[in-house]
Amino acid sequence: MQLYRDWLERENGLRFGNYAEMWTWSTTDLPAFWRSIWDFHQIQSRTPFEDVLGDERMPGAKWFEGAEVNYAREVFRHIEAADAMGLPAIVAEDECGQVREIAWPELRRRAVSLALAMRESGVVRGDRVAAYLPNIPEAVIALLACASLGAIWTICSPDMGAPAVLDRFRQIAPKVLIAVDGVHYAGKALDRSAAIAELRQALPSVETLFVVESGLAQTDIPGARSLEAALARDDAVVDAFEPEWLPFDHPLWILYSSGTTGLPK
Repeated sequence: MQLYRDWLERENGLRFGNYAEMWTWSTTDLPAFWRSIWDFHQIQSRTPFEDVLGDERMPGAKWFEGAEVNYAREVFRHIEAADAMGLPAIVAEDECGQVREIAWPELRRRAVSLALAMRESGVVRGDRVAAYLPNIPEAVIALLACASLGAIWTICSPDMGAPAVLDRFRQIAPKVLIAVDGVHYAGKALDRSAAIAELRQALPSVETLFVVESGLAQTDIPGARSLEAALARDDAVVDAFEPEWLPFDHPLWILYSSGTTGLPK
Protein backbone atom coordinates (compact mmCIF):
# COMPACT_ATOMS: atom_id res chain seq x y z
CA MET A 1 0.00 0.00 0.00
CA GLN A 2 2.80 2.42 0.86
CA LEU A 3 4.53 1.71 -2.44
CA TYR A 4 1.30 2.56 -4.23
CA ARG A 5 0.84 5.79 -2.22
CA ASP A 6 4.42 6.82 -2.99
CA TRP A 7 3.85 6.08 -6.67
CA LEU A 8 0.64 8.16 -6.73
CA GLU A 9 2.49 11.15 -5.34
CA ARG A 10 5.48 10.74 -7.63
CA GLU A 11 3.64 10.00 -10.88
CA ASN A 12 0.30 11.80 -10.44
CA GLY A 13 0.98 14.44 -7.82
CA LEU A 14 -1.63 12.93 -5.50
CA ARG A 15 -0.88 13.08 -1.79
CA PHE A 16 -3.19 11.84 0.95
CA GLY A 17 -2.89 12.56 4.63
CA ASN A 18 -4.30 9.21 5.68
CA TYR A 19 -5.99 6.06 4.44
CA ALA A 20 -9.49 7.56 4.72
CA GLU A 21 -8.58 10.37 2.33
CA MET A 22 -7.21 7.92 -0.23
CA TRP A 23 -10.29 5.71 0.12
CA THR A 24 -12.57 8.70 -0.49
CA TRP A 25 -10.67 9.56 -3.65
CA SER A 26 -10.80 5.94 -4.84
CA THR A 27 -14.61 5.84 -4.48
CA THR A 28 -15.43 9.28 -5.90
CA ASP A 29 -13.06 9.43 -8.89
CA LEU A 30 -13.45 5.93 -10.26
CA PRO A 31 -11.76 6.44 -13.65
CA ALA A 32 -8.68 8.06 -12.09
CA PHE A 33 -8.38 5.42 -9.38
CA TRP A 34 -8.71 2.41 -11.66
CA ARG A 35 -6.44 3.95 -14.29
CA SER A 36 -3.84 4.34 -11.56
CA ILE A 37 -4.23 0.66 -10.63
CA TRP A 38 -3.74 -0.30 -14.29
CA ASP A 39 -0.62 1.87 -14.59
CA PHE A 40 0.86 0.99 -11.20
CA HIS A 41 0.67 -2.74 -11.93
CA GLN A 42 1.64 -2.26 -15.59
CA ILE A 43 -1.20 -4.44 -16.85
CA GLN A 44 -0.38 -5.90 -20.25
CA SER A 45 -2.85 -5.50 -23.12
CA ARG A 46 -2.41 -6.32 -26.79
CA THR A 47 -4.70 -3.42 -27.71
CA PRO A 48 -5.34 -0.03 -26.08
CA PHE A 49 -8.55 0.60 -24.19
CA GLU A 50 -10.92 3.40 -25.17
CA ASP A 51 -12.04 4.52 -21.72
CA VAL A 52 -11.44 3.33 -18.20
CA LEU A 53 -15.16 3.45 -17.40
CA GLY A 54 -17.35 3.81 -20.47
CA ASP A 55 -20.77 3.28 -18.92
CA GLU A 56 -21.04 4.14 -15.24
CA ARG A 57 -24.03 2.11 -14.09
CA MET A 58 -24.68 -1.02 -12.08
CA PRO A 59 -25.31 -3.53 -13.38
CA GLY A 60 -23.88 -2.92 -16.83
CA ALA A 61 -20.71 -0.90 -16.21
CA LYS A 62 -18.19 -1.14 -19.06
CA TRP A 63 -14.56 -1.21 -17.93
CA PHE A 64 -11.49 -0.82 -20.14
CA GLU A 65 -13.37 -1.46 -23.39
CA GLY A 66 -11.02 -2.44 -26.17
CA ALA A 67 -8.35 -3.88 -23.89
CA GLU A 68 -7.26 -7.51 -24.27
CA VAL A 69 -5.75 -9.15 -21.22
CA ASN A 70 -5.23 -12.52 -19.58
CA TYR A 71 -5.18 -13.31 -15.86
CA ALA A 72 -2.66 -16.14 -16.23
CA ARG A 73 -0.37 -13.94 -18.33
CA GLU A 74 -0.28 -11.42 -15.49
CA VAL A 75 0.64 -14.17 -13.02
CA PHE A 76 3.28 -15.74 -15.25
CA ARG A 77 5.07 -12.50 -16.09
CA HIS A 78 6.43 -12.30 -12.54
CA ILE A 79 8.06 -15.73 -12.69
CA GLU A 80 11.65 -14.77 -13.45
CA ALA A 81 11.88 -12.02 -10.84
CA ALA A 82 10.18 -14.07 -8.11
CA ASP A 83 12.26 -17.15 -8.85
CA ALA A 84 15.49 -15.12 -8.87
CA MET A 85 14.62 -13.92 -5.37
CA GLY A 86 14.17 -17.52 -4.24
CA LEU A 87 10.45 -17.09 -3.62
CA PRO A 88 8.28 -20.18 -4.09
CA ALA A 89 4.98 -19.87 -5.96
CA ILE A 90 3.08 -22.20 -3.62
CA VAL A 91 3.72 -23.60 -0.16
CA ALA A 92 0.92 -25.98 0.80
CA GLU A 93 0.38 -28.06 3.93
CA ASP A 94 -2.36 -30.67 4.01
CA GLU A 95 -4.35 -31.93 6.98
CA CYS A 96 -1.82 -34.69 7.60
CA GLY A 97 1.01 -32.17 7.91
CA GLN A 98 2.63 -32.96 4.56
CA VAL A 99 4.21 -29.83 3.05
CA ARG A 100 4.59 -29.29 -0.69
CA GLU A 101 6.47 -26.45 -2.33
CA ILE A 102 6.25 -25.49 -6.00
CA ALA A 103 8.67 -23.09 -7.68
CA TRP A 104 7.43 -20.43 -10.09
CA PRO A 105 8.83 -22.01 -13.28
CA GLU A 106 7.35 -25.36 -12.27
CA LEU A 107 3.96 -23.77 -11.62
CA ARG A 108 3.93 -22.36 -15.14
CA ARG A 109 5.10 -25.64 -16.69
CA ARG A 110 2.38 -27.66 -14.99
CA ALA A 111 -0.34 -25.11 -15.79
CA VAL A 112 0.69 -24.97 -19.44
CA SER A 113 0.88 -28.77 -19.64
CA LEU A 114 -2.71 -29.00 -18.39
CA ALA A 115 -3.85 -26.19 -20.67
CA LEU A 116 -2.47 -28.08 -23.68
CA ALA A 117 -4.12 -31.30 -22.51
CA MET A 118 -7.46 -29.53 -22.17
CA ARG A 119 -7.05 -27.87 -25.58
CA GLU A 120 -6.38 -31.28 -27.11
CA SER A 121 -9.60 -32.46 -25.41
CA GLY A 122 -11.55 -29.77 -27.24
CA VAL A 123 -11.70 -27.00 -24.62
CA VAL A 124 -12.08 -23.58 -26.21
CA ARG A 125 -12.71 -20.05 -25.02
CA GLY A 126 -15.91 -19.80 -22.99
CA ASP A 127 -16.13 -23.50 -22.06
CA ARG A 128 -16.68 -24.23 -18.39
CA VAL A 129 -14.27 -26.35 -16.35
CA ALA A 130 -15.60 -27.57 -13.01
CA ALA A 131 -13.42 -28.79 -10.16
CA TYR A 132 -14.25 -30.96 -7.17
CA LEU A 133 -11.10 -30.22 -5.21
CA PRO A 134 -9.89 -29.06 -1.80
CA ASN A 135 -7.34 -26.28 -1.28
CA ILE A 136 -4.41 -28.05 -2.94
CA PRO A 137 -1.83 -26.87 -5.48
CA GLU A 138 -3.65 -28.68 -8.27
CA ALA A 139 -6.57 -26.28 -7.84
CA VAL A 140 -4.30 -23.27 -8.46
CA ILE A 141 -2.64 -25.00 -11.40
CA ALA A 142 -5.99 -25.87 -12.99
CA LEU A 143 -7.33 -22.34 -12.53
CA LEU A 144 -4.29 -20.92 -14.34
CA ALA A 145 -4.63 -23.52 -17.10
CA CYS A 146 -8.26 -22.53 -17.63
CA ALA A 147 -7.47 -18.82 -17.61
CA SER A 148 -4.72 -19.38 -20.17
CA LEU A 149 -7.28 -20.74 -22.64
CA GLY A 150 -10.16 -18.42 -21.80
CA ALA A 151 -12.08 -21.31 -20.23
CA ILE A 152 -14.24 -20.39 -17.23
CA TRP A 153 -13.31 -21.94 -13.88
CA THR A 154 -15.56 -23.03 -11.06
CA ILE A 155 -14.90 -25.14 -7.98
CA CYS A 156 -16.64 -26.91 -5.11
CA SER A 157 -15.03 -28.57 -2.11
CA PRO A 158 -15.09 -32.39 -1.87
CA ASP A 159 -16.49 -32.19 1.65
CA MET A 160 -19.76 -31.28 -0.12
CA GLY A 161 -22.04 -34.10 -1.11
CA ALA A 162 -22.81 -34.81 -4.75
CA PRO A 163 -26.39 -33.39 -4.64
CA ALA A 164 -25.17 -29.99 -3.39
CA VAL A 165 -22.43 -29.91 -6.03
CA LEU A 166 -24.86 -30.87 -8.78
CA ASP A 167 -27.17 -28.02 -7.75
CA ARG A 168 -24.31 -25.77 -8.83
CA PHE A 169 -22.58 -27.57 -11.69
CA ARG A 170 -25.77 -28.47 -13.56
CA GLN A 171 -26.39 -24.77 -14.15
CA ILE A 172 -23.15 -24.25 -16.04
CA ALA A 173 -22.85 -27.45 -18.15
CA PRO A 174 -19.09 -28.00 -17.71
CA LYS A 175 -17.13 -29.63 -20.52
CA VAL A 176 -14.35 -30.82 -18.17
CA LEU A 177 -14.49 -32.11 -14.58
CA ILE A 178 -11.37 -32.21 -12.41
CA ALA A 179 -11.85 -34.15 -9.18
CA VAL A 180 -9.95 -35.72 -6.30
CA ASP A 181 -10.85 -39.34 -5.54
CA GLY A 182 -10.18 -39.11 -1.81
CA VAL A 183 -9.40 -36.61 0.94
CA HIS A 184 -8.56 -36.39 4.62
CA TYR A 185 -11.22 -34.37 6.39
CA ALA A 186 -11.61 -33.85 10.15
CA GLY A 187 -8.95 -36.47 10.72
CA LYS A 188 -10.65 -39.14 8.62
CA ALA A 189 -9.74 -40.60 5.22
CA LEU A 190 -12.70 -40.25 2.85
CA ASP A 191 -13.19 -42.06 -0.44
CA ARG A 192 -14.83 -39.72 -2.99
CA SER A 193 -14.86 -42.09 -5.97
CA ALA A 194 -18.59 -42.80 -5.63
CA ALA A 195 -19.35 -39.08 -5.52
CA ILE A 196 -17.28 -38.51 -8.66
CA ALA A 197 -19.14 -41.28 -10.47
CA GLU A 198 -22.45 -39.69 -9.42
CA LEU A 199 -21.32 -36.27 -10.64
CA ARG A 200 -20.23 -37.59 -14.00
CA GLN A 201 -23.41 -39.56 -14.55
CA ALA A 202 -25.54 -36.50 -13.78
CA LEU A 203 -23.47 -34.12 -15.93
CA PRO A 204 -23.81 -35.28 -19.54
CA SER A 205 -21.95 -32.18 -20.72
CA VAL A 206 -18.69 -33.50 -19.24
CA GLU A 207 -16.50 -34.86 -22.03
CA THR A 208 -13.26 -35.25 -20.09
CA LEU A 209 -12.64 -36.24 -16.47
CA PHE A 210 -9.25 -35.65 -14.84
CA VAL A 211 -8.73 -37.28 -11.46
CA VAL A 212 -6.24 -36.41 -8.73
CA GLU A 213 -5.28 -39.85 -7.45
CA SER A 214 -5.11 -39.72 -3.66
CA GLY A 215 -4.58 -43.39 -2.89
CA LEU A 216 -7.77 -43.36 -0.82
CA ALA A 217 -10.26 -44.47 -3.50
CA GLN A 218 -11.84 -47.88 -3.06
CA THR A 219 -12.99 -48.21 -6.69
CA ASP A 220 -11.64 -47.22 -10.08
CA ILE A 221 -13.43 -44.53 -12.06
CA PRO A 222 -14.01 -45.72 -15.64
CA GLY A 223 -12.75 -43.38 -18.35
CA ALA A 224 -10.92 -41.07 -15.96
CA ARG A 225 -7.60 -39.53 -16.95
CA SER A 226 -4.80 -39.00 -14.46
CA LEU A 227 -4.35 -35.34 -13.69
CA GLU A 228 -0.72 -36.00 -12.74
CA ALA A 229 -0.08 -37.33 -16.25
CA ALA A 230 -1.74 -34.25 -17.73
CA LEU A 231 0.66 -32.06 -15.70
CA ALA A 232 3.79 -33.91 -16.83
CA ARG A 233 4.44 -32.46 -20.30
CA ASP A 234 7.76 -30.67 -20.63
CA ASP A 235 8.84 -29.86 -24.17
CA ALA A 236 9.32 -27.05 -26.68
CA VAL A 237 5.57 -26.63 -27.11
CA VAL A 238 5.21 -25.96 -23.40
CA ASP A 239 8.08 -23.46 -23.50
CA ALA A 240 6.54 -21.60 -26.45
CA PHE A 241 2.98 -21.48 -25.09
CA GLU A 242 1.34 -18.07 -24.78
CA PRO A 243 -1.96 -17.45 -22.94
CA GLU A 244 -4.77 -16.22 -25.15
CA TRP A 245 -5.57 -12.52 -25.33
CA LEU A 246 -9.12 -12.01 -24.06
CA PRO A 247 -11.54 -9.06 -23.84
CA PHE A 248 -11.26 -7.29 -20.50
CA ASP A 249 -14.79 -8.36 -19.51
CA HIS A 250 -14.24 -12.03 -20.36
CA PRO A 251 -15.40 -14.11 -17.35
CA LEU A 252 -12.75 -15.85 -15.27
CA TRP A 253 -14.60 -17.65 -12.46
CA ILE A 254 -18.15 -18.69 -11.59
CA LEU A 255 -19.11 -18.35 -7.93
CA TYR A 256 -22.36 -19.41 -6.25
CA SER A 257 -24.63 -18.18 -3.53
CA SER A 258 -25.09 -20.37 -0.47
CA GLY A 259 -28.36 -21.93 -1.60
CA THR A 260 -30.01 -21.41 1.77
CA THR A 261 -33.14 -19.89 0.19
CA GLY A 262 -33.42 -22.22 -2.79
CA LEU A 263 -31.07 -23.38 -5.52
CA PRO A 264 -27.66 -21.69 -5.49
CA LYS A 265 -27.44 -18.76 -7.89
